[in-house]
Amino acid sequence: MTTDYTDAITRFTDKVAAAVLAEFIASLGVSCNVEKIWDPEHLEQFVIRVQRSRVTELQQALDLKPVLTRLSYVDAQVVAGRLARDGVPCYVGGLHVDSPRGGDSDVPIRETTEGTAGIDLMIAVPSQYVRDALRIVNVAPLSDEQLTALALADEQNSKDSP
Repeated sequence: MTTDYTDAITRFTDKVAAAVLAEFIASLGVSCNVEKIWDPEHLEQFVIRVQRSRVTELQQALDLKPVLTRLSYVDAQVVAGRLARDGVPCYVGGLHVDSPRGGDSDVPIRETTEGTAGIDLMIAVPSQYVRDALRIVNVAPLSDEQLTALALADEQNSKDSP
């Protein structure tokens, strides 16, 4: 008998944010579950879990691009809720220095090394939602040339990784 374990990929305080990302993940053909949990340290109530054997596939399919970095825990969760209410799926991740988990998720999907203690989380969105996310968070949208440069740089970085 084989068991395919699931891993938490991100956690939210907001049920809508968790549901919007889970629906997007499911649309990519990767099954996932939103579970209600209790995390007394961060008051996270919802976790998204995917099959461990599909995490790498999900990382590639999501094609996440950071839109905000160096956020506090509260700011990241507030922005995630705001994006979700406008239909933009987002991932909360980053370098969570003071957490025993070592990150804001058990299995990081897209992380950053930017930040300092207390201001170390980021919001990333699937590439097709970058413009909408930037508009929603009132950041000047990137030009087509900047988006192309970002995509090419990210593609080059992924080729350099093992």
